[in-house]
Amino acid sequence: MARRYGPPHYTQDPYSQLVSPHGIAVDDLVSVLQKEIRRSNVDNAVLAAYELYRTSPDVAQHLWRRLRIIAVEDIGMGLPLGPLLIETLHRNFDATPGGDWMMACHAVRLLATAQKDRTSSEHADWTATMVELGQALVEVPDYAHCVHTKSGQQLGHGLMQWWHHGAQVPDEHPAADHRYRDELITIHQVDEDANGTAPAEPSSRP
Repeated sequence: MARRYGPPHYTQDPYSQLVSPHGIAVDDLVSVLQKEIRRSNVDNAVLAAYELYRTSPDVAQHLWRRLRIIAVEDIGMGLPLGPLLIETLHRNFDATPGGDWMMACHAVRLLATAQKDRTSSEHADWTATMVELGQALVEVPDYAHCVHTKSGQQLGHGLMQWWHHGAQVPDEHPAADHRYRDELITIHQVDEDANGTAPAEPSSRP
C-alpha cells in the first residue's frame, strides 16, 4: 500500500537518473544542497551547488529552480526579500555565457547564512492537506461583500461600508498619515447621502 502524501516515486524524477562529473547522483546533490542550507553548513552546500553547476547547463538551471524554492520553503520570513535576491542573482548568472558560478555561490551563501523560517511551507502543506480532506474551506465574511463585488453591490454596500469595514488594517504602521483617507471619506459620504450606494450603469459612466 502506498502513502497518500509526499513526493512521487523516484522514477518520476528525471534527475534521479543523472550523475555528476564525480559520479554523484544529481537528486542526492539536490538533497545535500537543501539540507545543508537548512543547517547553515555553508561549505558543503556550496560544494553541492558547484557539482550541480558543473554537471550540465540543464542541471545548473535546476540548481536555480531549487534555490528559488529554498528561498521560500526554508528561509521564508527569515529573509522576506530572499526570492527577489535569488531572482536577481539568477539573471546575472544567465547574463554570462555558460553561467557565472560566483553568482550561484553567492546565492547559496546568502541562503545558508540567513535566518531560517519554514512556516510558509508548513502553512502551504497544511492548507492543501486540510482542504483535500474536507476539514477546512475558505470563509467569506460579511466585510468581504463590499462595493467591489457583485454580492456587495446587491446588498447595497457602498464606499462607506468599505471604508468602515473592508479597508480596516489592524496591524497598521504607527506613522500612517490619514489626511488623504479622511478627505476621501468626507467626499464619499456626501456622494452617498445625495445619490445612494447603487453604482452607475455602464452606459451612463463619463
